[in-house]
Amino acid sequence: MPFTDPFYLLAIALFVGANILFLRSIWLLFYFPKADARAMDRFYRQHSLYYSKLDDRLKKRFLQRAYSFTKSLKIVGRMGAEVTLPVKLMVVAAMVQITFGFQQYFLKKFRTVFVYPDSFRNPHTGNVHDGEVHPGGLISFSLKKLLKGFDDPYDAVNLGLHEMAHALMHTILTSNSSMVNLKAVLNDVLAIAKVEMEKINSGGVHIFRSYAGANASEFFAVAVEHFFENPKNLQNELPDLYSKLAVLLNQDPVHNNYCIQ
Repeated sequence: MPFTDPFYLLAIALFVGANILFLRSIWLLFYFPKADARAMDRFYRQHSLYYSKLDDRLKKRFLQRAYSFTKSLKIVGRMGAEVTLPVKLMVVAAMVQITFGFQQYFLKKFRTVFVYPDSFRNPHTGNVHDGEVHPGGLISFSLKKLLKGFDDPYDAVNLGLHEMAHALMHTILTSNSSMVNLKAVLNDVLAIAKVEMEKINSGGVHIFRSYAGANASEFFAVAVEHFFENPKNLQNELPDLYSKLAVLLNQDPVHNNYCIQ
C-alpha cells in the first residue's frame, strides 16, 4: 500500500514541511506589528523628508514595504560596520522610495546588501568606491556616505538613491516581458542621456555634476537623485527628462504625487 510506504510518507512530510516554511516566510513578510510600525513612523518622520511628505495612506504603504524589505533583504556589515535597526531602515528607505510607484516593488535579483563604515576597495578591481552594484545581485554602500545623503535632502547627492537607481536600471533592462513598457521608457531616458552627456563632457554649464557624463548608467543614477531632491529645477532645465522619469517611476515629486494613479 502506498500510504504505508516509508518513502511515500517521507515525501509527503517533506512537501508539507516545505509549504509550512513557505507560508511562514510569507506571514513574516506581511505581518506588521503595530509597535514596529509606530517606531518606524517616528524614525522616518525624523530622517526622511520624502516620507514626511506622504499622506497617511501612503505612509502606511511606505512602512509596510520598508518592513517587508527588512525581512527579505540580507544586510551584512563589513569591515566592522554594525548593522543596527536604524542602519537597516536607512538602507531600505532608498529602495522603498525609488520603487514606491510600482505595484511589484521588489528588485528580485538584489537580495544582499553590504554596508561598509566608509569608502571601500573592490577586491577584484582594486578601485575605491562609496557604493557599488554588482549585476549578480549585490549592492554595497559606504554607511558614512549613505547617511550623509539623507542628511541633506536638497543637494541632489544621495548615495542610497544613486545605487538603487543602478539596481533598478539593471532590473528593467534584464527583465522579461512584464517590464516591457518600463524598458521602452527607460530607452527614451537613455536617448536623452546620450545628448546631455555630450554637453556635460564638452565642459559646458549643466544641471548635473560632471560624474553624470561617465556613462549612461551614471547619468541615469544622477538624474534619479535630481528627480527626488531637486525636482523643480530638473523640470525647468530638462522638462522632457523629468516627464520620462515621472512615467518610469510613476511619481511626480513637483506636484507631491508619489503614486500616480
